[in-house]
Amino acid sequence: MRAREDWIYTLSTLERDELQRALEAVASATVSGFDLGQFVLPKLSLRLKQMRHEVLHGTGLVLLRGLPVEDHDEASVAKMLWGLGLYLGVAQPQDAAGSLLHHVRDTGVSVAGRDDVRTYETKEAQPWHNDGGDIFMLLCREVAAAGGESFVASAYTVFNSVLERDPSLARTLQEAFHFDARGQQLAGLGRVQTVPIFTWHLNRLYTLHKRHYIEHAQRFDEVPPLTTLQRDALDAFDEVCDDPEIHLEFALQPGDIEIGHNFTVLHRRGAFDKSASKHSRRHMLRLWLGLPDGWPLPECYRETREFGPLFALRDASSAAN
Repeated sequence: MRAREDWIYTLSTLERDELQRALEAVASATVSGFDLGQFVLPKLSLRLKQMRHEVLHGTGLVLLRGLPVEDHDEASVAKMLWGLGLYLGVAQPQDAAGSLLHHVRDTGVSVAGRDDVRTYETKEAQPWHNDGGDIFMLLCREVAAAGGESFVASAYTVFNSVLERDPSLARTLQEAFHFDARGQQLAGLGRVQTVPIFTWHLNRLYTLHKRHYIEHAQRFDEVPPLTTLQRDALDAFDEVCDDPEIHLEFALQPGDIEIGHNFTVLHRRGAFDKSASKHSRRHMLRLWLGLPDGWPLPECYRETREFGPLFALRDASSAAN
């Protein structure tokens, strides 16, 4: 992917103009308060359809560039992301409050010593992980003065590399791990969710990984200590992802949207503006999207905050068909 650009889509002048007209049509609407019928993109919608297919059935990652964020305030940029997201899927809740759109920026807090803080609310490095929903959309509005680089890796490549290194480690990653739900668990469920990192289902490999939340869960009495084999497997996972031959590194610029398939693409973020005394200006906006025609879901995901809400979407789609 470093050697080619077919995964990068840059808006044309006509597409930018079309997006601008769509925004004007929903000027009086609230963010998330409009639908496809109000946010009309005759030409750009065809490009979005291509991108959706590439994310779901191809490489698993695309980058859309050239959104006119410099011309709009925060609310309008949020509408821009929401409107584009309507053409890809259905917004999924990102927290226990049911928020459908998150602002990813430094709020002056730290994950350490807190049960309710998530890494996206800090300027800390975000380890290798995947998000909720079938796909994620991350729109860059402002960049940090220093740091905040984006890294992505193929979950398939990670699995195959660990398997080649030591089959027992690959086997361990398919067994249950305990994840701290960070206070965002689904209603009626405990503060820890137990699920494998890699899951085989209907001849497909699925991924759910957040090592930092696995480590945070160790503070709970009901969670058994990680075994030596589990730690070795997690270390191997990280070592493969951190290999420059494995991951792709790039810097998001204002007007970029990174779109990835959560079951096949892992990503992380470098720390940013750590030496600054004030909050960083870095500002990303994020959607988690469910796809009615997305991959069939393993039953072990039903009680996860990342993928649990997708079951209702899949059920509704099946009933409609």
